[in-house]
Amino acid sequence: MRPGAKGEVTVLVVAGLDPTAGAGLAADLEALGAVGARGWPVAAALTAQGPRGVRGWSPVPVEMLLAQVDALLDGAPRRPGAIKTGMLGTAPLAHALAKRLSARDLARVPLVVDPVLLSSSGALLLDTAVASPLEALGPLLERARLVTPNLEELAALTGCVTGEDEAAIEAARRLGARAVLVKGGHRDGAPIDLLVEGRRVTRFTGRRRPGTARGTGCRLAAALAGLLARGATLAEAAGGAKQVVERYLDAERRRR
Repeated sequence: MRPGAKGEVTVLVVAGLDPTAGAGLAADLEALGAVGARGWPVAAALTAQGPRGVRGWSPVPVEMLLAQVDALLDGAPRRPGAIKTGMLGTAPLAHALAKRLSARDLARVPLVVDPVLLSSSGALLLDTAVASPLEALGPLLERARLVTPNLEELAALTGCVTGEDEAAIEAARRLGARAVLVKGGHRDGAPIDLLVEGRRVTRFTGRRRPGTARGTGCRLAAALAGLLARGATLAEAAGGAKQVVERYLDAERRRR
């Protein structure tokens, strides 16, 4: 990776609060620390969950979400080096956040959007009763420097079949984002991530570990945002973030 930014690097993180610390804001902060960045956490939703999965969740009011962002920025010596979003819960929250992140003081800050739709246990984490996933998250996708869907999220956002590499690449291009990192954890075989930047596609091959672990998508996107804040290119950040997740998975195996 190229020489990183000097001094403290901060990343504004907007996501759900997971009491287990396995995913959401706590996982984001841990991943940011692994790449030498500090997180400014903003809660978009509160969740009730434990070892047996999600029992329920509640979004924060739009006014409270925006107040958290403004309070962190008011008087800060510098703007954040990057922004990362995860679980947002509702279309009104996502739309209000997209508008705030497009304001003059934040419009040039790189944004990484992790389009969280479901928990690892299968609980719906985005209210789709009023708006489809694409309608809810569309303004954020347009603002994003990078979007990081897994195959299921990419299919839900585009309506496309995404099982094969070429189909996933074509679906990523239809998403309308500047760049898309299609996470390969849900595919058969080796977990290959696909970084799609227009006509350019970069593949990142990993090694599949036995068992499962929560919060890997959160950690990948957060670490990636932290590396972007430190001056990495998209490809450098994607490769470095994948290494962060692999080290996390290895550590989790040793704990069991």
